Amino acid sequence: MTNELREILTNVLEVDAISEQDSSETVPNWDSVRHLSLVMALEDHYGLTFEADEIPNLVSVQSISEAIQRRAAAA
Repeated sequence: MTNELREILTNVLEVDAISEQDSSETVPNWDSVRHLSLVMALEDHYGLTFEADEIPNLVSVQSISEAIQRRAAAA
């Protein structure tokens, strides 16, 4: 996880720290509203757009990291 991604996650989810193993199941603040805010923050910061069917799968730090890497590789 990059420092940029860590900063976005901690800011949007309002947590002090987050790890590669964290997910919507381990972070109490990661609810549906924050999930959408997180997706919008990621799209804005990285200049990308997630497909509608991709958004429900972005429920862990790992899945988010992988999605961003796939997008970067495809660009």
